[in-house]
Amino acid sequence: MIPVLVVSMTLAGLLDPETVTCHLWKRLDVHGTKHCIYRGPNKTFYTHFPTNSFRECVKTFQCPYSRKAKKPSIHEILRGIQQGF
Repeated sequence: MIPVLVVSMTLAGLLDPETVTCHLWKRLDVHGTKHCIYRGPNKTFYTHFPTNSFRECVKTFQCPYSRKAKKPSIHEILRGIQQGF
């Protein structure tokens, strides 16, 4: 019974992740402020502000997953327009 519980908990983490692996995408220096921009799956972006140099920007790390809402269907758009009038 325990192996089934472990497998189900593992699958639940894959289906609804809280963190994902993000990779270093860009390094920017904007008016003296350094930015390390990371990109992950499903258009997840995360910004780290290093204090000393760009050496603090690691190549990959676990960043918070930003869930994107799905695009509305044509039926949902028309229903919203009808409810607005």
